Amino acid sequence: MSLFDQFEDGGGSMQRYGGASSAFVASTTKSPQLLLEPGYVSTGVLIEGKAPMFRLDQVQFQFPGVVTNIVVSTNVLVVSLEGPPGSAKDGSRQQRMLRIDVGQANAVEEIDIQLAKKNDKIRKLFLDPTARHLLIATELGDTYYLHERWKKPRQLSKFRGVLTEAVAWGRPANSELSTGVILVASRQGHIFEAELQPADEFFKREEKFFRQVYTLAEDGKPIIGIRYEQFPASPRKYVVVLATTDRLYQFVGMGGDPSSEGGMFGTLFRNYDTNPGHQEIPGDLQSSELHFWSQYLENGYPSIPKRFAWLTAPGIYHGTLVFGNQTTGDSIIDNAQLLPYPGSHEQPSGIGIDVASALETPIAVAITEFHFIMLYERRMKAINLLSSDVVYDDVLSLEHGERVQGLAYDPVQGTYWVYTNFSLFELIITEEDRDMWQLYLDRKSFDAAMSYAKNDAQKDKIVTTQAEYYFSQGRFILSATYYAQSLSLSFEDIVLKFISKNEREALKQFLLKKLEKFKKQDVIQTTLAATWLVEIYIQRLITLADEVDAAAAAYATAKVAANGDPTQNEDLLEKAAKRRRLDEEQELAHDEFRQFLKTYKDRVDRATTYHLITSHGRTEDELYFAECVGDLERVVEHHVRNEKWLQALDVISKQNKLELYYRFSPALMENTPQETVNTWIKEPNLDPRKLIPALLKYELSSHSATATLEQNQAIRYLQYVAQKLKNEDPAIHNYLLYLYANKSTPESEDALLMFLSNELENPYFDLQYAIRLALQRGLVQCVVQLYSAMGMYEHAVNTALEHQDLELARINADKPEDDDALRKKLWLRIARHVVEEKKDIKKAMEFLKLSELLKIEDVLPFFPDFVLINDFKEEISAALEEYTNHIEDLRSEMDEATKSAESIRSDIRGLRNKFASISVTERCNICRLPLLTRQFFAFPCEHVFHADCLINQVVKESPPRHAKRILDLQAAISREIAAQRSQTTGGQAAGTGAAGIVSAVVRTHTLKGSDSSVTLTNGKPKHEVMKEELDELVASECVLCGDIIIKSVEKPFILQDEFETVQSWVL
Repeated sequence: MSLFDQFEDGGGSMQRYGGASSAFVASTTKSPQLLLEPGYVSTGVLIEGKAPMFRLDQVQFQFPGVVTNIVVSTNVLVVSLEGPPGSAKDGSRQQRMLRIDVGQANAVEEIDIQLAKKNDKIRKLFLDPTARHLLIATELGDTYYLHERWKKPRQLSKFRGVLTEAVAWGRPANSELSTGVILVASRQGHIFEAELQPADEFFKREEKFFRQVYTLAEDGKPIIGIRYEQFPASPRKYVVVLATTDRLYQFVGMGGDPSSEGGMFGTLFRNYDTNPGHQEIPGDLQSSELHFWSQYLENGYPSIPKRFAWLTAPGIYHGTLVFGNQTTGDSIIDNAQLLPYPGSHEQPSGIGIDVASALETPIAVAITEFHFIMLYERRMKAINLLSSDVVYDDVLSLEHGERVQGLAYDPVQGTYWVYTNFSLFELIITEEDRDMWQLYLDRKSFDAAMSYAKNDAQKDKIVTTQAEYYFSQGRFILSATYYAQSLSLSFEDIVLKFISKNEREALKQFLLKKLEKFKKQDVIQTTLAATWLVEIYIQRLITLADEVDAAAAAYATAKVAANGDPTQNEDLLEKAAKRRRLDEEQELAHDEFRQFLKTYKDRVDRATTYHLITSHGRTEDELYFAECVGDLERVVEHHVRNEKWLQALDVISKQNKLELYYRFSPALMENTPQETVNTWIKEPNLDPRKLIPALLKYELSSHSATATLEQNQAIRYLQYVAQKLKNEDPAIHNYLLYLYANKSTPESEDALLMFLSNELENPYFDLQYAIRLALQRGLVQCVVQLYSAMGMYEHAVNTALEHQDLELARINADKPEDDDALRKKLWLRIARHVVEEKKDIKKAMEFLKLSELLKIEDVLPFFPDFVLINDFKEEISAALEEYTNHIEDLRSEMDEATKSAESIRSDIRGLRNKFASISVTERCNICRLPLLTRQFFAFPCEHVFHADCLINQVVKESPPRHAKRILDLQAAISREIAAQRSQTTGGQAAGTGAAGIVSAVVRTHTLKGSDSSVTLTNGKPKHEVMKEELDELVASECVLCGDIIIKSVEKPFILQDEFETVQSWVL
């Protein structure tokens, strides 16, 4: 919120400044508004609820003196004031200055200024765009400099005697440390180059340099405005624009080094020492001003100006500025023109305004993006730059003795301030471009009008007017583009316009553009427009085809008629050119039609489009449209119908729908099997089961009949499926088996045998079916291999013997390696076959050598009753000798066994006398209590345990089943001993627990005789048997160095029920 807005909301309450209110409050008193010429209303009047474009609000701030000058930039106002006569100490008028930050409340600061000369006055103020640097020029030729950090300005000694009229500020890299290079223009027409650097040291000068670089040839003509700019494309090239009351100068050239003797602009101005070019406008307007307008800001500074305005006697000279490749002597001003001041004829009569006021010239001018703001002695006007019409006229509400002083413009914030000797007004500008669209539209500048349109209604009016304009000019295709954007005209009216002019191309353009703008929900409109366009395209193609044919015929006729006649050559060339032009036009139209089908494939009605295309016999376009919409089934059908098998395969292979493979594969396999299988292999997602009909079709074709096993495409594909894709479908494997069997003969079983050898490890085909096929085809080796794979070795050997294949039978007889009895049986079957069927005793003897299972006595029963022993005498002798050696080996083994048994018996007798010495101080290795206090166990490893401690430890470390058996034995032994004790009188009570059980068992050994009631097991009392079993379970090994302690490695150190104890240890 600005300082002014804040105090307007607060009712104007603020601390008193110098005895007067320092609050800035916008005045609520409105000046009378004027109705202007017909068609325009003063924008100060509220129209249709909109805020006025221009509004002049008075700031309620009582200045402590007479205002002489105001400058503003970056929301900082600097005001120079003059007191009444005698208010200064020397009796002159006191000079005062205020610095006001508009953006902050209470930011009113008084600047302590003391002029060096008596009766001197502040004449002009110059504030840089950043509001950090201020130059103060006085009437007697002194110049003072004030930095934003200072409370008091300092006099610039080098500026002494220079009546500064204008300053051109630069763009320094750091504006806090320096002003950068500035140009100072004087009342005498001199131009100085300077740079100021604020210094905190008292004796250091602020002027880094101050040198004169140019003097105008006009004597006594003050320079009323000056500005320099750097060319964007050439950093070292500059332009300086300055004006006097009647001349406008431009200086273009290369700049130098500011630290050099000539300075940055010395070289530039030297090129204009004689006859500098200028624009002269007669008249001598003392309030002449030069202003520039920039579109945006760059690093806090106004950008390169786009427009300028020069206030002259006859009017405002203005134009645009173009920074290009200008050189010395060139101008950067473009489209310059003189705008006369509004005359008395522009003022409506009868409103009580002095006619003389209409003839006066402004005292100040400012330029906005679209208007000139002109300040008169008692009023303000705004003139539109484009139409030159007065769009704002407002009378200033002045008090008695109050006069208008000037107009201040903030180039950074874009605010405008009018000040009098007592008051300050702010010109509020609201949407000054609101009517620009209509002005540009009236001038037929449609693009510019569209850039300033604010709402859809304005935009629609612009495009409608543009379409109507182009239509009236006969530019129908261009008008169609804009008719498609119009919302105010109906679709039917626009279509009828083009139909009435027979402009089918324009109609096509309109429908295309309209189609682009239809929304997704406009299904009916979209479909109708797209289908209509299809018909238009087809009609255009038909027309062009007829024209091409006619042109070709005309060319052929002309060629025959010419027949070498040179006079006909020109006509022949003309017809040839026409033919080429029509060919190119036809090709272009065809490409355009296909692009349309591709773009709007989802928005046309498919059935209607097919009908339109096919009804005109355009098969290629039909196929193209089918490919666009993904209707590849239609494309494949066409190729198959026309027996274009490879094209059909190409289309199928480029899509992802597997159903097309299944549907058309039978026909393709019948006519081009190899290419079809190649296509199948490229698509691994196919289901081979669904391709079996195509494979069956192939088997019935001539291709399969003439193909070898290696050339058979069905086998090739099924092999790929089974081996590469690892298919496990039994139907696939059964069919592949059938194909192999069908191509195999008893003389050539290699291929089928290879297949079976690869498959039999994990067969997916039906083995029974495979055997049946092999038997039908007489494939003996395959049958034997299958029997063997099924474990039917007897059938395998019998089948081999039936076909007199002894080698095959022998191989299969050795296969049951883990069943010697079966192997022997199979070898006997082979031997019997050799003896009985072959009648070959010698060969039978050879078989005995091949098998380690058969002996001579095994085959003797197969020999005939009357056979010469000479044929197998050696074998019988070898067998008898082997039996003798075997008997001797058995006798040696028996002798060794007898010796071992005697040694074992001797060791047992020695163990009965083995003992261990136990010390009186020995302690149990588990409970660490004295060992001899109760029953105990001692182990060879010298570990000793109490009997009950050992039993508890074994139960704890043993598996659940083992532990349960130990506990059950304890309970049973306790019951048996209790039963015996109850039958024995005078006996002492036995102890309880494991120790009691052991002691009780010991005592029972001392009882004489036996009670008939004691149960015996194998001749021993039952409790003795159970004691022995308990001893075996408990004392079979030491619990500290046996298997039990080794197995305990898997158990954790901290058991599940000990976690609470562990947690209690945590600190």
